[in-house]
Amino acid sequence: MKTLSSSKGIQIFNKSATFLLAFVTLLTFLGSCEKPPQAISYALELNPNSNAPLAGIYSIAANKPVKIKLSVSSDGEVKTILPAESYSKNHLYPVLGLTPNKIHKVTATLVDEKGKETILPVQEIKTPPLPPDFPKLSLTQGTNDTVEPGITMFTVFKWLDKFEDDPDWGYAIAVNKKGEVVWYLKTDYFIDEVRRLHNGNLYFGGKIDGRVFEMDMLGNILKQWHSEGATLGDIAPESIPVDTDVFHHEVRELDSGNFLGLGLEIKSYTDFPLAYPPSKKVGEADVASDVIIEFDREGKTIHKWSVSDILDIRRLGDGSLTRGFYNDVYEDKYDSVPFDVTHSNAIFYSKKDDAAYVSSNYQCAIYKVDMETGQLQWILGDPTGWKKPWSNKLLKPLGTFIYPYHQHGLEITPEGTLLLFDNGGSRSLPPNKAMPKEERFSRAVEYKVNEAEGTVEELWSYGPQYEQFVSPFISDADYLPETGNVLITDGGRIKGENGEDLVTFGGRNWARILEVTKEENSRKLWELTLEDPEVGLSIYRAERLKNLYPHLDRP
Repeated sequence: MKTLSSSKGIQIFNKSATFLLAFVTLLTFLGSCEKPPQAISYALELNPNSNAPLAGIYSIAANKPVKIKLSVSSDGEVKTILPAESYSKNHLYPVLGLTPNKIHKVTATLVDEKGKETILPVQEIKTPPLPPDFPKLSLTQGTNDTVEPGITMFTVFKWLDKFEDDPDWGYAIAVNKKGEVVWYLKTDYFIDEVRRLHNGNLYFGGKIDGRVFEMDMLGNILKQWHSEGATLGDIAPESIPVDTDVFHHEVRELDSGNFLGLGLEIKSYTDFPLAYPPSKKVGEADVASDVIIEFDREGKTIHKWSVSDILDIRRLGDGSLTRGFYNDVYEDKYDSVPFDVTHSNAIFYSKKDDAAYVSSNYQCAIYKVDMETGQLQWILGDPTGWKKPWSNKLLKPLGTFIYPYHQHGLEITPEGTLLLFDNGGSRSLPPNKAMPKEERFSRAVEYKVNEAEGTVEELWSYGPQYEQFVSPFISDADYLPETGNVLITDGGRIKGENGEDLVTFGGRNWARILEVTKEENSRKLWELTLEDPEVGLSIYRAERLKNLYPHLDRP
């Protein structure tokens, strides 16, 4: 057997290496000869849905699969956005983040799978000015590097007079860090909340009219659900029915894609208390009982729990004998409008323990419910009026502690704490004496619950120790994950004729959104005010999104 000498082996190796190098060079050359992507057609137009006009639609057809990069400029400021997640020959997507009454120059770049780029000619798009009835916004405290990045989205409703809101008017609005409007949707119905869904679309709830919607960022309704019992709005033929009298206040999407929300039903009693304690007057009464309902996207009920089976429905809180809130729903069905005893106004789901946390406004209590069994786990609230077995579920406060009253917008933070907006009300329950009006206050507050010990402690609050303010209704508090700050919707402010703050209805409504640090000595970093001297305006809730583009808003 012949063997190669070391010198011949080196020669063969050198020849092989030379051939390989030449082959790689040839491939590189051939690759470099490949043409960059070309656009077969492209067009930019303003969103044809005039209800959401601060958006464009860019359509591009290319000769090969590409991704798209966009550069949008106006007034010398340039923003680069990446609206396309995957390679495709055809793209049709929104151009978002445009500001009103400006010419925006949009440059699209095609990027193929080998990284080759083609820049298309600049396209221009002119946005319309804000409509005459657009809410008046002011950035009253400027930007700061420590604020949570992103876009603030919120809903606004208008008052026809001091006591009646406009059911045929609504706005969802998004502003940037500078307080500039970068997106809005105008509706002919009252919007109670807007929230981003897992698929990137938006959830909208109409105020107590039995409808909830899924919309895209161009304002197009993609899906609609309605309550079977008392829907007041226009029902589309394709709308999906859900087994409850009416949706109200809040519906949240679960990780499963199902929805968890607050519904309503009527319960009739022969021995219901008809006056606040210490009166013992009882008699016949119809009661609007809240319902905790989970349903899937096809409208099928997964779980449904009546709050009248969870809480003591005969316990009268502050406002439990109110009749007016559900007038539109029930006025033609009962001799007298039912009592609104619990008035649940917020719900939050914890996947960790398969539980719903619910806020009862008139009971001035937060309670936890096992979603599999419907069993009450605990109650956080003023102990006045609770009897056994419910009194056994009351959490015991530790240290310096203030109970929440008429609270809204609860959530469980990533640290497992409970964050909410404590509206305050009169800071008492009947028959106890109300707090003097000049001493009343609202606040954002964080609690820590120890379920094993049955205790609760107050960890943090932003309220009268920094500034005294009162929002008698609505409002919200959200934990911001990147900075740990808190976004507060101080949404239900009321002014008297002389400009003084009122603690009850009867004046002109205004609102604000502020971001504060969550630390021992909290600081206000950012504030947006909504106020019109001619009309009352309120903000139901606000959310901070990372980006208007859904795929850029994901964690």
